[in-house]
Amino acid sequence: MAESTNTPPPGTTDQAHYPAYAGIAPPAGGAHVSGAHVSGAPDPRPGPNSRPSGPAGAGASGGTGPTGAGGQPGTGPTSGTPPIGLPPRPTTVAETDLDPSFLEELSLKMVVSLGTISGNDLAERLRLPLAGVVEHAIGGLRRENLIEPVGGAQAVIGAAGINLRATERGAQRAHQITERSGYIGPAPVPLRAFDYALRQQLSGRRNITRDLVWRRLAHLVLDDEVVDRVGSGVQSGGPIFLYGHAGNGKTAIAAGVARMLTGGVFVPFAVEVDGQVFRVFDSSVHHPLPPEAQPSARFDERWVLCYPPFVQVGGELRLEQLDLLWNERQRYYDCPIQVKAAGGVLLIDDFGRQQHRPDDLLNRWIVPLETGVDYLTLISGGQVALPFTPLLVFATNLEPKQLMDDAFLRRLPCKVGIPDPTVEAYREIFRRACGDSGVEYADSGYTYLIQRYYDQAGRPRRASQPRDLLRLLISCARYFGVAPQLTQPLIDAAATLYFV
Repeated sequence: MAESTNTPPPGTTDQAHYPAYAGIAPPAGGAHVSGAHVSGAPDPRPGPNSRPSGPAGAGASGGTGPTGAGGQPGTGPTSGTPPIGLPPRPTTVAETDLDPSFLEELSLKMVVSLGTISGNDLAERLRLPLAGVVEHAIGGLRRENLIEPVGGAQAVIGAAGINLRATERGAQRAHQITERSGYIGPAPVPLRAFDYALRQQLSGRRNITRDLVWRRLAHLVLDDEVVDRVGSGVQSGGPIFLYGHAGNGKTAIAAGVARMLTGGVFVPFAVEVDGQVFRVFDSSVHHPLPPEAQPSARFDERWVLCYPPFVQVGGELRLEQLDLLWNERQRYYDCPIQVKAAGGVLLIDDFGRQQHRPDDLLNRWIVPLETGVDYLTLISGGQVALPFTPLLVFATNLEPKQLMDDAFLRRLPCKVGIPDPTVEAYREIFRRACGDSGVEYADSGYTYLIQRYYDQAGRPRRASQPRDLLRLLISCARYFGVAPQLTQPLIDAAATLYFV
């Protein structure tokens, strides 16, 4: 089908804007927002403190974003996710589900690392209540003469304002503990609590609507059928295999898929297993929901309610990144990428260009994909079984049959080819790229570019080229001290730099 580059005004709900796909009627009440790939558009992945409420670029109309009425994640009209159960806030040491000695050891290491700390600050850093929980750890450490009040004041045990420091005996004990486990940070949650949270999120798998898919891909010029194939693949739960020439938006599509996953994902700071710890929360991929979208009820602060994560790896991917990695210097585990991506999207970009053969990587995914369970190995030789919850997306610019045989292709049921943009689509991409870069679009300049550097050269069009060409054109204009316009000299300067 032809690309859809016409977009209705914001808020339009005219069904005529929706094309029929495979004989299926368009969704009721939806706005056709299939837009164009906006060269130079903002990265759709959120920053650490913000999340766009809708897709970037022209054609984005309406939408409530990832939160619904009342600021509760997963309850808005664009969400198919039921509200996630809140992890209860512990009021006693037993309710933390951690061994009391583990909590005391973690508290001691933190006191030693900071030198002096108040009981209230210690509780905040551990993300646990002072009353009923941290005060018991403080009491136990004081009884063993491992910590003491600064100045020897006999303050009430557990008082928020008491300043604590380690005794000489406590410093020696902390050194011994660190030899075994060097983790210092928020108190971890036990493995079984993490397992339960992952299963809960998996059972509440999101119902992706066609309207939401089109909205989240509105910043791209894509054939209507491609958009619907991607949406169908997301609805199936994946994995999704995107293939096509480099520069046509495969990575941008995968990022858009992550934004289709509405609602929130609870991410623990860390997880405890057999007395050891592996970190989970990573500020580079886990972005907390804004305060107005957080639940009003208090919950266990060892968890962070985040947007569904988007984790991207490329040619640098190694098989060891897919397992628990023991950090010998820090004495704790580094978290595998698929666990960081739990509840979100894991993109294996540039598939086929890793150091390992595609067969080796696919063999690693067979069991998790077919059983929904991933097995991670501890340094002790034991294994940890966790639900496999990320939506796995592979993207490659190689031919699928060059990468794998029919048996592996069968295990990747959702295969979506991303074609080169047509003449009409490329013009729209270029027009919008001009708008983003501040260069006035001119038909004469565009026609010259196409005839001189595409038609005469027999060069294929790629969706990323307008953005790159215009960046070079602007740089050349600055160099020559002229205004950035679609003139023949500037087009020649940019194109001869760009094309080989």
